[in-house]
Amino acid sequence: MGKLFIALASGLLVGTVWLLVCNTKSCFERIITRLLVLLYPVKDSHHKSIPGPNWQSYDGQLLEKFLDGKARAQEWQQCYGSTYRIWSGMTPEVVITKPEDIRTFHSDSTSHNKARSSNAGWMFHQLLGECMGLINGTRWTALRSEFAPTYTHSAVQEKMHTISNQAHEYVSNLDPQRRSTFNLRTAKAVSRFPFFSTATSIYGPLSDQEKEALWSIAQQSLAIMGKYVLSGGIYRSARLSRWLSPAAMRDLDAFQRSWEEFNIEMFRTRREKNAVPIVGLWQHVEEGLVTKDEALHTLSEIIFANLDVATGTLSWLVIFLALDENVQKQLREEFSNGRAEDLCTSKNNLLTHCFLETLRLRPFTAFSIPESSPNEKALGGFHVPANTSVVVSALCVNYNKAFWGHGTEEFRPSRFQSVKPLDLRYNLFSFGFGTRKCLGQHFGEVMMKLFVIHLLERYELSLTPAARADLNKVGRDNWVPIPEAEVVFTERKV
Repeated sequence: MGKLFIALASGLLVGTVWLLVCNTKSCFERIITRLLVLLYPVKDSHHKSIPGPNWQSYDGQLLEKFLDGKARAQEWQQCYGSTYRIWSGMTPEVVITKPEDIRTFHSDSTSHNKARSSNAGWMFHQLLGECMGLINGTRWTALRSEFAPTYTHSAVQEKMHTISNQAHEYVSNLDPQRRSTFNLRTAKAVSRFPFFSTATSIYGPLSDQEKEALWSIAQQSLAIMGKYVLSGGIYRSARLSRWLSPAAMRDLDAFQRSWEEFNIEMFRTRREKNAVPIVGLWQHVEEGLVTKDEALHTLSEIIFANLDVATGTLSWLVIFLALDENVQKQLREEFSNGRAEDLCTSKNNLLTHCFLETLRLRPFTAFSIPESSPNEKALGGFHVPANTSVVVSALCVNYNKAFWGHGTEEFRPSRFQSVKPLDLRYNLFSFGFGTRKCLGQHFGEVMMKLFVIHLLERYELSLTPAARADLNKVGRDNWVPIPEAEVVFTERKV
């Protein structure tokens, strides 16, 4: 009886302490929120503050944006309306969802600034903070000029034959066992194709040894992103990371050392091939025209960060096609009546509509990279001060019933037949908005289209029953939602 009493008393004490801690934490967060709202006022014409969730220690809503973006985008819009405020760390971010506000905000996009390290903290900065997509002003202009010639529309067209051969070879070796029917998790099936196709655009042809070295370094980078950046907390701080997580510092140091050594070796072995982008880039690093961090972080952005982006988009495209045998059949008919190069450059065919519909349904991020205008903006009835971080809720834009009609969550490529391209400008989030749209958009689109052409020419696609039952299951170790669905590949009998 005495032991039982002690156990009950202990349980009650623990429960009481836990409630006090929770209440103290909740009270603390409310107090911090009120202080932050006073520090960063965003009000309407009646002096009413913009709504939004309370600040949460230590990351605000940053991790929710990445790890649970689809659910949070819907929840926050329902709770707070079309314009609201969230927090990244202690930095406010105003979220906009309406096309008219997107148009207003980006009317002066040439003078916008991306938020430092995307408001994501110190560890994120060590991986990508100095990359082209996150720096501003003359630094951005200079760095962009290093890569722009590689990814212009005309440059990509010249590479189309090479990319097509890469896609054909990859699809031909999709199953080393040469079975007539086999199952593969989609991301595993497609990921290496966009990765090495993109890497080849920077380094030129890679040997098998170089490919494996690059893939290994990519896993180091992705592990740091998943294990530390997407854990938030202490990893937002340089001091806390160094003091409290020596393992994280060892992992970071090992990656940075490997990544620098790999690129120096690529430069050394390709110095005589002036047309290869790595040569000109690293020459400018040695001449002091580009910093080493700018070069390495931008290469990480193009090759490693975009591994998740390309894998996610291409995986979803394959999954949506596997769901619809009729669309597969129509695509094969389209392929039989045209050259692959022409199909990839056309903006008004079924292949393009399938690609756009995939981007609409599964944008690579639920919320855009935060950026700010040097001018005050009137967004959703609120006066947003100059230099305030603003993000677009990509999913709310892409699922907007006022523009897309009913059935916005259905894969229906035919919807694009009745939409004018100009109308998509602020009604579809794909490669971003304004003057800072993704530099690699032409390359990425052609790469994925050619992959689909070769894939459907060789295989019939379908989904396993388990995949159909749990279609929206995604991995949570990546900043981009990577689907885990398993696809059935059945070799076609032509």
